[in-house]
Amino acid sequence: MGQPTTERTLSTEFAAFAAGLRPEHIPAPVREAALWHVVDSIGVCIAGANPREESGMVAHRLAAKWAAPSGATVLGTGASVRPEMAALVNGALAQALEMDDKHGSSLARPGSTVTPAVLAVAQAAGLSLADAITAVTVGYEVMIRLGFVAGERFLERGYHTSSLLGAFGTVAAIGSLIRATPAHITDGLGIAGTFAAGIQEATRTGSTSKILHGGWGAHSGIVALDLAQAGITGPVTVFEGKFGFFSCFLTPITGLLDYDTAGDGLGSRWYLPETAYKPYPCCQLLHAFIEAGKQIRAEMERDGVSLDAIEAIHCQLAEPGLTLVTEPKDRKRAPQHPHEARFSLPYGVATTLVHGDVDVESFRLERLGDPVVRRICALVTASVDPESDYPQHCPAKLQVKAGGKAYYRHVPHHPGSPEAALTRSDVLDKFARNTGWLFGANARAVGAALAETPESAPADALFRRIAAEATRHKVAQAV
Repeated sequence: MGQPTTERTLSTEFAAFAAGLRPEHIPAPVREAALWHVVDSIGVCIAGANPREESGMVAHRLAAKWAAPSGATVLGTGASVRPEMAALVNGALAQALEMDDKHGSSLARPGSTVTPAVLAVAQAAGLSLADAITAVTVGYEVMIRLGFVAGERFLERGYHTSSLLGAFGTVAAIGSLIRATPAHITDGLGIAGTFAAGIQEATRTGSTSKILHGGWGAHSGIVALDLAQAGITGPVTVFEGKFGFFSCFLTPITGLLDYDTAGDGLGSRWYLPETAYKPYPCCQLLHAFIEAGKQIRAEMERDGVSLDAIEAIHCQLAEPGLTLVTEPKDRKRAPQHPHEARFSLPYGVATTLVHGDVDVESFRLERLGDPVVRRICALVTASVDPESDYPQHCPAKLQVKAGGKAYYRHVPHHPGSPEAALTRSDVLDKFARNTGWLFGANARAVGAALAETPESAPADALFRRIAAEATRHKVAQAV
């Protein structure tokens, strides 16, 4: 039954919320938003599974090695593995190209942690899409609210919220999905504190271990709840305790930890719909700069000013994000690996000015050595924006000096944020771009069909649709 407790803590509040929430308790617009985030997450997983991507090669190897006769699907491979392993691989695929969703001020990325875990367990257990949507909603709310406690302080320390907070959101989500007891969910949350991990050094070196953060949050949350149900207990004070999660990762703590916002309004105040879809396959800090770069490029073209005339480029953004995307300077100005480029502000700005847009192709290895992009990268400098409201938004201030003129744009709201939201049509366009390699010209229609799946259907209906459409495209190619 889990360890009995009468102590009220944040973990017991989350556990009661997860165990007690039912589909009818969630407003229809929130449930609809949850389903669309599921569809988006499926699309970014499939993008990461593209055999042209390094992540896709890894996923296919692991799917073959971990194959199980029944279980859950590794998206983009068609292979079946144990659900906790599917969550690990799919979560990594979701973060592989940096297109998983992200909530603003909490810095939480539930789409690459909570969603892969819920889909894997729901598929393996034969549960309904309604149950999965409820569980996804629980996981988003818990993960986002935990992000409010510390704000940007994890990033300042070099930690990454996907694996730090993801396991907690996953425990709550899976607890809701399988109707675990509040005591077991509380224990699972305590155990997840032991599993918490995730360092950002990979963003400075171009190594790919960072993509595991989403997968680890998804995987370890499932395992934590399994352990709790088997009899392992976890500290009920995992969040507030002297040697609890926040104290251990943030000491010495500057300012107050916001536990009140984390617990307020559970079941009545919903943060999931505020979560941003990411339109570009790179760090969200670059997205407003891409928009600014597109606007400046268009203005330069109207003025007849060529790229050769660019003399200097200056960017302003907030810390700790500035350091994340500009240091070490020599690596960020000349990235050698696609993953390194996805966290390079100079590369993001330069490739936008040269090519007019940013997509998956922008980060192909063969594109990184473009001599025109490299020249413009070397002109990019950056400083702190004292007016930024980061992490609520990721604003951009971009100035380009060219042809004796100074071009300037301030983009206050990053694309995908509530003030610059992507429409459902935009989400389907993104899904089509991400999955065209698997579904061909029918990719957008596949995304629309997934979004129209009735909640009464089993969660496996999503995977059956994906498998059927992938087979159809493969047969069409062979003809």
